[in-house]
Order: sequence, then structure tokens, then C-alpha cells
Amino acid sequence: MSKIINWGIIGLGKIAHKFAEDLQLVEDANLLAVASRDIENAKSFAKKFSANQFYSSYKALVENPNVDVVYIATPHALHYEHTLLCLNANKAVLCEKAFAMNAAEVKEMIRTAKARNVFLMEALWTRFIPGTLKTLALIKEGSIGKIHSVEADFGFIGDTDPEKRLFNKRLGGGALFDIGIYPVFLSILILGAPKYINAHATMAATGVDAEVKITFAYESG
Repeated sequence: MSKIINWGIIGLGKIAHKFAEDLQLVEDANLLAVASRDIENAKSFAKKFSANQFYSSYKALVENPNVDVVYIATPHALHYEHTLLCLNANKAVLCEKAFAMNAAEVKEMIRTAKARNVFLMEALWTRFIPGTLKTLALIKEGSIGKIHSVEADFGFIGDTDPEKRLFNKRLGGGALFDIGIYPVFLSILILGAPKYINAHATMAATGVDAEVKITFAYESG
């Protein structure tokens, strides 16, 4: 019989609801505890998904000795802080994309996880969907020949409220952090890290990128 893994979730927005719904389909997973800055939100979320405990403090959730792993679904700008909070309490972490705000933050997150021998992973769901797995299999078996280029895009018309996450610089808003990561990830997955990067952004009035176009160039051509 497999061990039941007790999950905690911090940050109870839209993506956390989707995660909790899917977690119910995993046989060895149990949503034990949830935390939000709004205790009523935490209470409602816990009731909806049958979590035993709910908190208004992320620290309190992390200090729960029965929580094995924490899913971090707070805004991008808080991922670094909340990941370190969990890792330093020896809690495994599944952190929403984008992993952090810059490379320095990510490197420290990884160093801390290695030093404490604790699991750390970015929740980039597109790495595991059937379409991605099939694409990689087709490339590996050579059935579609050598890959010379990748063209990928992702966009939608978002809520332009400057106080909400998408266009709020303080919360890590902008197209690249929110959804630009997906075509960037796919390109690197298939072609590897580029030698040169040329990027152009159309900026919103709030100081975040409303649109980004990126060209990766490789020595191979």
C-alpha cells in the first residue's frame, strides 16, 4: 500500500482551486491544510475540498508537522519568499510558475533545497501533458526528421485592472511571467538553450509587458 502524501496549499486563488480539484484524482494524495491571508477564504476553500485545517498564516501551515508537501500558488513576486519559508521548515515544495522573479532567486531556492535535501519543483504542467510527451517521442524516434525551428505563441485578452495580478508590477505581472513562459519552455525543451536572445516588449501603462516577442538564435543556425 502506498503512503498517503499530505498536501498543504498557500495562496487560494483561481489556480489553487484547479489544483485542488485535480488533486482529488490522485489516489495517494490528501489535501490536509490550506492557508490564505483571508481566513474566511481559507475556511470556504477547506470546506469545499475537505481539508482538515485552514489558516490565515502561511507560517502556521508550514509549521504543521503533518504536512508533507506544499503547493505554492501565491503571486509570482512572492514565490521566492514562500518557497524558502517551506524549504527551511523541511517541507517539499511544488511552486507555481513562474518559479521566481529572477535567476538569483531561483539559484538560492535550489541551493536551499539541495542543502536540506528537500524536494523542489516548478509546477509547469505543460511538461507532462500528452501532447508534449508525444511530441518528444516523435522527435526521439526520428519520425518527423530533424527539428530546424520552433514557432510557439500564447495569448489572451486579460483583465487590465492595475490592482490585479496580470498588470500589477508589484505582484510580478506581465505577459512573460504569466504565459510567455510556456512558449519559452517549449522552445528550450526541443532546441535547448539558445546562444543569443532578441526580445521586444510592448509595455502597459503600469510598467509591465503587455506583449513580448522573442527570437532565440542558435550557433547551429
